[in-house]
Amino acid sequence: MASAFIIMKDGRCFARRWTGYDEILKIVSKELDELNEGSEFSEWLKLQISCEDDPEDGDAGWGFYNSRLKKWTNRTLDLRSLTKENQELFVRAIRLGKDRFLAQGTKYSPLAMNYFNNFVLMLENAEQGNPPMEMNDWNAIAEPCNEKNGPGW
Repeated sequence: MASAFIIMKDGRCFARRWTGYDEILKIVSKELDELNEGSEFSEWLKLQISCEDDPEDGDAGWGFYNSRLKKWTNRTLDLRSLTKENQELFVRAIRLGKDRFLAQGTKYSPLAMNYFNNFVLMLENAEQGNPPMEMNDWNAIAEPCNEKNGPGW
């Protein structure tokens, strides 16, 4: 059952198990660390996934008790809530990650390749302006987003 969600710029949603969500954000973060302008966004993304210091019994799948922030963190990332620059960095990092993942396989990430490919395909469909219901794990388009998350606001 889906417990973590990434909402694309057109409101389509990638909904999967939380472990895959965490791995996708780790891939993005890993690639952002390689880009000079991506370090601040990378550090923020790392706070959106659990780490060894977070209590295991504080993980509910859909969210976890984040010991670094001293609060619960939901596993939902609405890309529309990010600055335009961070949205572009996210897409760029995914594309770089795809190339490295294809070349290195499980040495790069333990995530199943088909899982990652589905995410990339969904993201690319959103970026190309294809109809959002063609590839959408929800039966609807997400409500408009008025939140502002991440650095740069």
